[in-house]
Amino acid sequence: MVEQIIMRSGSHSLNGFNFDHIVPVSGLDFSSQVKSCVDQLQEFIHHEGNQAYYVTQQTFFIHADSREQYDERAGEIRRHLHQAGGMNQPATSIVAQSPVSGNDVVLELICIPADTDREVIYKSWAGINYTVVEYNGYKAVHCAGLTGEPQDTISACSHRAFKTGMHILSLEGLSIDNIVRQWNYIEKITAVTEGGESQNYQIFNDIRANYYDMGHFDSGFPAATGIGMDTGGVIISFIALSDAEDLILKPIRNPGQIDAHSYSEGVLQGSESMKCTPKFERAKMISTGGRHYFYVSGTASILGEKTVHAGDVAKQTRTTIDNIRRLFSRENQASLGLSFDVSAILFSHLRVYVKHQEDVEVVRQICEENLNCKSSLFLKSDVCREDLLVEIEGVFSITES
Repeated sequence: MVEQIIMRSGSHSLNGFNFDHIVPVSGLDFSSQVKSCVDQLQEFIHHEGNQAYYVTQQTFFIHADSREQYDERAGEIRRHLHQAGGMNQPATSIVAQSPVSGNDVVLELICIPADTDREVIYKSWAGINYTVVEYNGYKAVHCAGLTGEPQDTISACSHRAFKTGMHILSLEGLSIDNIVRQWNYIEKITAVTEGGESQNYQIFNDIRANYYDMGHFDSGFPAATGIGMDTGGVIISFIALSDAEDLILKPIRNPGQIDAHSYSEGVLQGSESMKCTPKFERAKMISTGGRHYFYVSGTASILGEKTVHAGDVAKQTRTTIDNIRRLFSRENQASLGLSFDVSAILFSHLRVYVKHQEDVEVVRQICEENLNCKSSLFLKSDVCREDLLVEIEGVFSITES
């Protein structure tokens, strides 16, 4: 789970962990761009003929103007993956969020180095590939691409995704409260559908709450991102960890924000009969063996529970970054039993979601000036509120001195 490496073309030095994404280096059409990404993937995994890394989870972000084009392009990706690796595939999502680079596809990876102290097993159930990593004393389950049928409503798609995920967890001896990080991609996230009472994000939140009620979440809810996509219904991905004495999990609150799972009804966009809050923590810490791993949830320009700086993408980006820093305030560090320099945090990976293409360079410049990271992926995407223009998530780790 925790040794995450995100890679990119052009970052082929294997002496360290400075990898991010794979972007096409050739190809004018979609199929050729996918082939370029998959070819680079194989080169990375089998460096100099040896299996150097295992991919535990992979996400293809693609441009798709319609559900028909999405299905066609998803089929093309699966064809190239099958040709490269057969049926032995890791957890895989294909998400209709356009790369801001102008390419039609970008591939993000979560990898671990090949080593003798873990076993990586690729499995599938009902056509869904997932990855199990067996460590000494615990296991990690990476699951991705949980979705419904093309004709499903948002509610039907959400139900199918959660049911599939829960079944896979049960096969591995885990339950829904073992999830530590979750990504929720929702088609036209702020649109109002299904009778005109609830927006798509609220429909999803209500269904998520029903399934989460089946767990205990003694260590807090997962870190999570709820973000829009152009088409595809609902897609869920997650990382789950089995219970173990060597693992310590703690939720992290933002002192400048109300917990999302404690929002008042005034900011929820649903019918009066049912409006459940978003069930996630602002961040999550996972500690094992003297190393601490931090998942920062999707973070936006919200203070208290209200959006601030509506219409000003620069101010929203700075407020978002301030919110991320507040997660690791002196008070929060003390409650976690840690002490480190917030300004020295080096993110191993950041995802930055920007609502409007014309705002990308402004957001990129502010992020580069204020956040240290080994890799960052910018995607064009709707955010969970109409007045939010940017959202940022990340992961980093520190080692006790």
